[in-house]
Amino acid sequence: MQVSVEKTGDLERRMTVQVPAENIDSQVSGRLDELRRQVRLKGFRPGRVPMKIIRQRYGDQVREEVLQQVMQSSLQEAIGEQELRVAGVSSLQPTPQSDSGDFEFTAELEVFPEIPELDVADMQVERPEAEITDADVDDMIETLREQRRTFSEVERAAEDGDRVRLGYVAELDGERVPEQGEHEIAPVLGELAAFKELEDAVRGMSAGEEKEVELTFPANYRHEGLAGKTAQVKLAVKAVDAAELPEVDDAFAEAFGIEGGVDELRDGVRKNLEREMRQAVSNRLRQTVTDGLGERFADMPVPASSVEQEIRELQGQLQQQTGQQPPPAEKLRGTAEQRVRLGMLLGELARQNGISVDPARVQARIEEIAETYDQPSEVIELYRSEARLMDQVENMVLEDQVIDWVLENAKVENKSMSFKELMGR
Repeated sequence: MQVSVEKTGDLERRMTVQVPAENIDSQVSGRLDELRRQVRLKGFRPGRVPMKIIRQRYGDQVREEVLQQVMQSSLQEAIGEQELRVAGVSSLQPTPQSDSGDFEFTAELEVFPEIPELDVADMQVERPEAEITDADVDDMIETLREQRRTFSEVERAAEDGDRVRLGYVAELDGERVPEQGEHEIAPVLGELAAFKELEDAVRGMSAGEEKEVELTFPANYRHEGLAGKTAQVKLAVKAVDAAELPEVDDAFAEAFGIEGGVDELRDGVRKNLEREMRQAVSNRLRQTVTDGLGERFADMPVPASSVEQEIRELQGQLQQQTGQQPPPAEKLRGTAEQRVRLGMLLGELARQNGISVDPARVQARIEEIAETYDQPSEVIELYRSEARLMDQVENMVLEDQVIDWVLENAKVENKSMSFKELMGR
């Protein structure tokens, strides 16, 4: 087998492979001989059909099958022989028969770029340091109280914290929205960050009051006909409900499945916040490291085939998450290129520094995931039995190990901050 490789672009290669004719002929003859022993034709005993008839009937088909298999197997052999790191094969085509009669084909390939030794010694990384305080626990318990709040109707003007049940009709471009009846909503005043105009209009109104105002609806408003539009709106308040928060007592703790009372509840809240904090620190460090690598190698070319595959994966993820048609490929191309480039860099760091997946960390990650479910043992068993899930966890763990290696070798500076600052609150 003869192999030649031509560079046709930064990452594009054209490989020409020539396979001796006798190799093809011997494989075709072998296949036809097998076929001869199996085929049944009227007028001939089994296994006694003349080879001439077998070749006439099946020769072209068998040769085509052999050529396809030879191209695939010879291509893999040639790639290994040339020590190419192939990202994708865009074309595989036979060429016209050469003068020698040998079989020849060409393959259009994409290869991964050559990445130099990755040195992170001068990379600046800021490591956040925070701790969970009693005030953080108090804030979370207050949030839990808000989640369990109840509302009861009151005879007074609406104020922040109240739920206001109201109906409205909008006039837009001379048309009534809705055409019949009215839209009904029940916003809680003080919680409409995206629609302050409505809050300002309703605050101070009482049940039975009406008001007409001009409002600009948020771009993501639930009624598409009004989203992002400015309209004259007639508001009618049906009722004002005041919020009532539960007492933080043993009954409140039991509502969250805690039988040990308020102290047990606070302990559980603290543990959850500490888990959030660890994850937030990890996420920040990962983002800092990956941003740094991305900036250093922003000009590194990435294989187009890998980018296209990443785009398809992104579109699939978005469609699954939203249930809607995903964005077109071009809108995701920049993100896909960054993800492919980052994956290549992290993989190369692992290769250059002999980093392999740590089974103990894989087990710990699975157990951490399982902790958030009611039946942890079942979740662990699910991950252990599903190759796809295991691959996902192993990839995450390997990335974590690479990030840890970078942190051990880069210039890391600790920065103290509160839990709220860490969480961006």
